[in-house]
Amino acid sequence: MAIGGGFVLESEWYWRIFEGDARFDDAPGKTAARDFLWPLAGLARGRFALDEIAVDPDGDGVRFRVADRAVEIRCRGLRIEQFVASINDALAAAELDVRFAIVESRRYELRGVLVARADTVRSRVARGTPPPERIDPVDPDGRPDGRPDGRSRDR
Repeated sequence: MAIGGGFVLESEWYWRIFEGDARFDDAPGKTAARDFLWPLAGLARGRFALDEIAVDPDGDGVRFRVADRAVEIRCRGLRIEQFVASINDALAAAELDVRFAIVESRRYELRGVLVARADTVRSRVARGTPPPERIDPVDPDGRPDGRPDGRSRDR
């Protein structure tokens, strides 16, 4: 399901997410780069390029590259689920078959992970963060997973 082992998020994020107060506030650009983008770049290494990570001059956002695409995210006041969605939009725009998710790996611990676009992690996605979209493979006749009854494996 998860590609690689993921990276552990600071414990403060666990409580902020579960209490519904997961926003970037003080030093939002620096926090986004330190807590999410730099570790995600390490996780992506050897799979795709996520680099040129920089905090905006005003400190309110970040700039980075995914594959050959430039990405900018304004972080001040941004909810974490919006940040995750922005990263996933960048991954999709770069035509990569992975998505970023924050999952509860064990009690009081969250991990940032990459998952294959076709995988679902709904049961382990931290509350307050959207799960990656489930995309069922479709055969040329339009049947999910190519099954003759037209049902996907999950149904």
